[in-house]
Amino acid sequence: MKAKTFSSKKFNFDNASKDQIIFLAVSGLMIFLAKASYDLYLHNPAFHMFIQSKGIFL
Repeated sequence: MKAKTFSSKKFNFDNASKDQIIFLAVSGLMIFLAKASYDLYLHNPAFHMFIQSKGIFL
């Protein structure tokens, strides 16, 4: 049984399309903003109570 070799051609960003790069950048930004807003929700009691007063329980 031969060992499988790992090809680095799959991770070559020279051939990545503009849409893929934009998708990665936007998804990374969305994850960062979601984490930052959730941290604000957890560590700020006034904001936490404001969100809960609107009927949104996270």
